[in-house]
Amino acid sequence: MNILLSARRRTAALFRLTGFTHVHHVRRVTKHITRIDHTSRCHPVGRLVSAAAPGCLVLLAACSTPYSPPQILDADTRFPGLADLPAQAEIRAAADAGRPASADADFFATTASGPRFGAQAQTRALAETGSRTTDVLLVHGICTHDARWAQQVVAQLTQAIDSTTMSTARAAVPDAGGIEIVPTTVETPAGRLRFNALIWSPLTTPLKRQLCYDQTGKSAICTGAPPYPHQRALLNARLKDTLIDDCLPDALIYQGVARDAIQLRMRDAILHVLAGDEAADNVPLVVIAHSMGSKIMFDTLLRMTLEAPASRAAATARRTMERMRILVMAANQIPLLSLADQALDGAAAGSIAVPVPGAAPAAAPDSLQLLLQQRGSGDRRRVPAPLTLVAFSDPSDVLSYTLPTERYASESVKVFNILVSNARTWLGLLERPDRAHLDYLKNPDVGRLVACGVPASALCKQ
Repeated sequence: MNILLSARRRTAALFRLTGFTHVHHVRRVTKHITRIDHTSRCHPVGRLVSAAAPGCLVLLAACSTPYSPPQILDADTRFPGLADLPAQAEIRAAADAGRPASADADFFATTASGPRFGAQAQTRALAETGSRTTDVLLVHGICTHDARWAQQVVAQLTQAIDSTTMSTARAAVPDAGGIEIVPTTVETPAGRLRFNALIWSPLTTPLKRQLCYDQTGKSAICTGAPPYPHQRALLNARLKDTLIDDCLPDALIYQGVARDAIQLRMRDAILHVLAGDEAADNVPLVVIAHSMGSKIMFDTLLRMTLEAPASRAAATARRTMERMRILVMAANQIPLLSLADQALDGAAAGSIAVPVPGAAPAAAPDSLQLLLQQRGSGDRRRVPAPLTLVAFSDPSDVLSYTLPTERYASESVKVFNILVSNARTWLGLLERPDRAHLDYLKNPDVGRLVACGVPASALCKQ
């Protein structure tokens, strides 16, 4: 009996450490152990469990995170982080206006990757950074998200910046057509970071609730739904509840008849956040998009450029593209999702292409390529600042793709691919698919690279 109870505890510990912490999952597996005939210590199954339990714990050590620290695929990778952008923006604005930048801005820009400076200098600078600002736009991907996601991501992105950073939440913003806007301001020694997170999950939640009856472990949006009456294998149940019943429906909904409605709601949110006065032209913009959120963002901006040239929407879209300094794509899905925009011959939907016998169809430009083309085709008197495109991918994430540099890089666009590990890989066989896909912006390695850049800023903790 003691052996069986010990095996049960060890099994429960195994599942908790591998991430399957739901009580009903643990109980379902471990309760079968106690169904063994407790009157016979020599029961063959009892001997098997007793022998296997220590082995299960040994397996816990047979895990790895092959891309932690991250692997930067391009040897010449170099880009600024959030910590340095405000000061660099002031220098660029001063150069455009033909005037010298402030001593503080020049100080931070020239020491970004140099020796660290004292706390007194940081404190003095913090009081003088009111005019140095960077806007950061966060867009989540598939699966249900809420305001807590925005708070967690901002905390992860800024925790690497040195201890003088102060974070304050701004006043809540009303929903923009069903999209929740979560604003946060972070003060750093080099300037101010204004975050706005666009939470579009509320748009698809009502439709996804139609699948609540099928979930074994009810998610937050399915609370109160009748229990699923049939038994599922533990891992299958976990994958069905998360990736299939909660995440995949977002992609299907967007690629279906609801696409126009989602883009119109996203348009309203972008206008609410980014349609400011002309003074904002000199404020750099960082877009951090996860998974399908990047495609929704790109599609919407391109749609806005098709409105009347003098319209508020078209002007905001053009200015948004020009203001972009860094575009971070985590769990990039553009190569996959762009397939839905092409005909069988590879041409863009609605276009006419003449197939060449025996040749593979050439892919039509995807939404990211079109956005980069639009960015460089505006007013020739206002040349957009160079754009850095950073794509984070976990090779074990079945829903993520690296960005082929040749498709997106140009004289004004630098493309860098960085490989990361979002969760443990067990015996080289499995990394939890949900964590591999969902945990990019909660990954400290990703947060530090986005916040500190490459090489790391002197404003960041060592």
